[in-house]
Amino acid sequence: SILDRLAASKDDEANGMDIDGELNSLNLKRFMVETKRQLCAAYCSIGELYLTDLCEEPDAENSCEAALKAAVEIDASAQIESGPFESEIGPSPPDALQTMANLRLSQSRVAEALDCIMKTYDRMKVGCEAMSGLVGLATDKEGVQEAKARELLELDAASTLPEYGFRLQTAKIMLECTSLVDDGNNNTKERCSESAIQVLGSLLSENDEVIEVWYLLGCAFMSCSPPNPDSARHYWENAVDMLTKAKEQMEHSGEDVACELEVIQSQLEEVTKKLDELGEEMETK
Repeated sequence: SILDRLAASKDDEANGMDIDGELNSLNLKRFMVETKRQLCAAYCSIGELYLTDLCEEPDAENSCEAALKAAVEIDASAQIESGPFESEIGPSPPDALQTMANLRLSQSRVAEALDCIMKTYDRMKVGCEAMSGLVGLATDKEGVQEAKARELLELDAASTLPEYGFRLQTAKIMLECTSLVDDGNNNTKERCSESAIQVLGSLLSENDEVIEVWYLLGCAFMSCSPPNPDSARHYWENAVDMLTKAKEQMEHSGEDVACELEVIQSQLEEVTKKLDELGEEMETK
């Protein structure tokens, strides 16, 4: 530590080192990391605008590309420099990589989108797997001792996970990638599907009343190579039950919820159709 070095010898004085100077240097480095994160977030916001509200603007794609390339570059720099301060300010959020994955999908550059979204997942993998394990979706079949050894690390990682909506969007991008990636590359597709399950599992652990998460988990299990129809059926049936209950509650609410009921009915029909198709597939095998 700084104090140990100061007390150990007089070499610090000879080297022009003093405690205030080193602390000021550390504070400056931390300030630079935080500033880079803010700048990265600003570039991400610009990129997202060109992907959505400003997508019809002249040269929107090139402007989006430039903003997100800058965001990814700054993010990489902040990621390297944040090491000494990560316990204080938390890990760098992977917003730039996720937004770049969105752009690559819009450009039909699926392999690059997949690379970006998997790098996004790698930044939150430990926390997602820790949370996912709470709802029985853990991938590692560890013994009790091994699990206990990882407990503190996982607890810390879970507490610094990106917010709910970010993880949900990450899972959606992963599933879109699996639907587009070349079927010949089964290892890549399988890893992406399994990662989506872990992300969705972390969401289910945090809040098991979001119907969309149950539905997407069913989709994720069917995107595996080979598909897992039994698990897909479990999550889709739960989604149907939840949608049915939500519909009944709205119908008896006495309020004007015609639009909401129409949306729920459409969702109910979509999930029911998937279950029917799944049943037909299993009967033919």
